[in-house]
Amino acid sequence: MSQPPADDSRRIIVIVPNEAGALAQVTEALSEAKINIEAIDGRLAGELGVVSLSTSDDDAALLALLDSNLRAVTSDSIIFRLPDRPGALAGVARLFGDHQLNVRTIHIVHRLAGQAVVAVTTDDDNRARSLLDSDSLL
Repeated sequence: MSQPPADDSRRIIVIVPNEAGALAQVTEALSEAKINIEAIDGRLAGELGVVSLSTSDDDAALLALLDSNLRAVTSDSIIFRLPDRPGALAGVARLFGDHQLNVRTIHIVHRLAGQAVVAVTTDDDNRARSLLDSDSLL
C-alpha cells in the first residue's frame, strides 16, 4: 500500500559530493527500491550538493538511501555547516543550552574541505534555526 502524497513539511535531505554521477546515485537508489520521487530540489553548497526530495514513501526512501551508503536525513533536522575544528560544535551546543533548547538528535552528516555538515533536531527547531548564522544553514 502506498503512502499518502508527501507534503512540503516532510522531506529527505541527501548530502552528496559536488561531482558527476552524484544525482544519479540518489535517483537510482530510489528507483531500485521502486520509490517514486514526487518533488526534488538540488543546490550546491561549496564542494557539496544538497538534494531535498519528497517521495511516495519517505520512510522506505530514507532506508534505501542509507542502504546505498548515501548520507540522508529527514527534514525535521536542521542542517547547517560548521568549521571542522575542535570547539565548533561545542559552541553550538552551548548556544542551544544557554537558550534552554534540548537537543533530541545530532549527526555529523559529512566532513569535507574543512567543513562539517551537521543535522540536529531540538525541542524547538524554529528557535534553534533563528540562533544559527543564516549563512551556515543549508
